[in-house]
Amino acid sequence: MRLSDLPPGSCFKQGKSLKKKLPDGRVVSVNPKGRVRITTPKSDPVVNSTQCELPILGVGLRKHPELMVEMGNGRPARITTQRLK
Repeated sequence: MRLSDLPPGSCFKQGKSLKKKLPDGRVVSVNPKGRVRITTPKSDPVVNSTQCELPILGVGLRKHPELMVEMGNGRPARITTQRLK
């Protein structure tokens, strides 16, 4: 099966690595240490469709793709300086 034939959001194996196709055509993968890599494929490779595993399930869908669950509203906590009187 070709990469262009896969629906967006589906997972596939290319060689030994598990990857996921994003809606914009890019491909996301996660290494064993948890680092996320998003790439644009240069050609239309032959891939094997498979089910998504848990570490790659929500990857590529949020502002911070390396996190499965995003907590809070995304704004940094307010930092106040305290001076001794």
